Amino acid sequence: MAHLFLPILFVVLWSSAFVAGKAGVQHATPFAFLAVRFSVVALIFIAVAIGFWLWRAKSQNDKIVNLAANLPNKAQKNHSNDPILQTALVGVLIHGAYLGSTFFAMANGLGAALAALIVSTQPLLTTALAVFLFDEKPRLIQWVGIFIGFSGVVVVISPSLGINAPIIAILSCIFALLAITTGTLLQKRIGSSIGLLKSNIIQASAASLFFIMLIVTVETPHITWNSAFIIALAWQVLAVSTGAYVILMILIKRDSIAATTSLLFLVPPITGIIAFFILGEPLTPVTVSGFLMASSGVYLVTRHSATAQKP
Repeated sequence: MAHLFLPILFVVLWSSAFVAGKAGVQHATPFAFLAVRFSVVALIFIAVAIGFWLWRAKSQNDKIVNLAANLPNKAQKNHSNDPILQTALVGVLIHGAYLGSTFFAMANGLGAALAALIVSTQPLLTTALAVFLFDEKPRLIQWVGIFIGFSGVVVVISPSLGINAPIIAILSCIFALLAITTGTLLQKRIGSSIGLLKSNIIQASAASLFFIMLIVTVETPHITWNSAFIIALAWQVLAVSTGAYVILMILIKRDSIAATTSLLFLVPPITGIIAFFILGEPLTPVTVSGFLMASSGVYLVTRHSATAQKP
């Protein structure tokens, strides 16, 4: 059941992030919004880690002071085995560069539809690179699924594509594509060499520092602390950063790169459905047709992921 439930939940939560993000940036500058978001996320994961540490100490009937005394030796022993810097880089790439560049692009004139189209090419780029980096060999049917899924995304967003976007905005969105692709591949290489909770603490902390640096150097931060902003922030923190992203890390470890990233083809159509009910944006027959195409493409890739061959 979890094999099917987790991908579905991930797509819904990840898609909702665009609606919540659109609401949030109406009351805050992009980098300031993201800096607050990931600072809160880092604190939540740190609190969870402390709670888990205390619970484990109590369950083993150890005194906290003795456990703390042994902590430096344990950290020293495992320090060389923990890819801390690589994990921090994943956080900067996926949380920082990807989201920051996407928001920057849209703030500088790039339409949301065209931004979604550029970023949604990630499964093609990621899967192609995974062939060389991880010896993954997607079957022909999986490649067919990838192209069907991408075609579905194009069908969904093509009616609203614009052609007058500033070049700096397009380049920023392309940079976002490269950032999330690189981050996904690096996370796949790290694998299970570092714990999921520790990984999320490092990544969220690195992303928050990244955005703090940006608002100090390139942005004049502004936040209006009203109910709409707080609701958008709360959803981004709880549903997306501590929900969808944790599921994404699980899926990357569990499945092939092709199977995991192909789920992102469902994000634009699902975002359109959510926006229809929440924001009242139109849901046309073209959107529904694109959704069916994207769903079919994802099914072809994920259905045959277990049989992908390695040399």
